[in-house]
Amino acid sequence: MHKYEANVRYIVLKYGGYREKQIFKNPHTLERGETWNDLHKVIYVLPVQEDPDGYRAGFAVDIVTRSICG
Repeated sequence: MHKYEANVRYIVLKYGGYREKQIFKNPHTLERGETWNDLHKVIYVLPVQEDPDGYRAGFAVDIVTRSICG
């Protein structure tokens, strides 16, 4: 389990739409984003399975501002 999975789960369930909840419900990975400072800590939620063209349709969560940002 990722260190911040409980925080991400709370944000997705409270503020996420259908798309975010579907991605989170299926097998997914959490990856630390490039923005990581006192004001923003961004974590990418990406599906494990890629689309046939190689695209992974995920989204980003900021655990400091408690928002979905991508």
